[in-house]
Amino acid sequence: MKKRANDHPILFQIILIIAGFVLTIVFSAGLQILGSSYNEFNISVGRIITGLLFILIFHSCFSWKKQFSGLMIILPALLFAAWNVVNHFLTHGDYAALSTEIIIFGIAPAIFEEVIFRGIFIHNLKASGKSDLVTLIISAVIFGLMHLTNAVNGDLVQALVQTGYAVVVGLVFGAIYIRSGDLFSIIIVHALIDITNRVFMGSTDTPAIAFVIFIALLAVEAIYAFILILRKPEKSENDYSYQ
Repeated sequence: MKKRANDHPILFQIILIIAGFVLTIVFSAGLQILGSSYNEFNISVGRIITGLLFILIFHSCFSWKKQFSGLMIILPALLFAAWNVVNHFLTHGDYAALSTEIIIFGIAPAIFEEVIFRGIFIHNLKASGKSDLVTLIISAVIFGLMHLTNAVNGDLVQALVQTGYAVVVGLVFGAIYIRSGDLFSIIIVHALIDITNRVFMGSTDTPAIAFVIFIALLAVEAIYAFILILRKPEKSENDYSYQ
């Protein structure tokens, strides 16, 4: 399996994504059989279990000694969470009280997506011989394209916006991971972004100033991601290889 992941990292990633969704559904169905009727909660718990299972299966992909080593360079990524708060007030959106459910809803995609897209995918791309820059772009684009599935809800424009946003988030998190090997810090920040998005909800009635700030944020974050990669030595202790 390691050889296949190295030789065909993109194909392997697609298979892994599908497997992740299937396992999430299986675990979610199991919780429903056990008596939990809250579908979104079941799916979130299923994602967490799937993410943890993938960590166990692909444990050699992760640099365990480097966790929390990227705390300084991850700070700019907190602007994504700050944007959720700013957008809430600019658009006069609704507010939801912080609850255990919201925390779980925020943690679930953070664990599931970061383990699959940063921890495993970036490792396999690097192990296949691709450069840091190519690895970053491929991983971010695939991460963004996955969010096109939101178009099944019927709002194609919103799905495209989410896809573009996800690409930039993928660039930032990918650059931080390639630079530091620190997955845990990325999971925490990702969870904060999703939690603040649920607590500080924005309205669909978006004023021009909010749109300008949003585009500026994406531009600044994308530039930051490329700076992290372009300033990283080509060979460093953070290069990935199977142990």
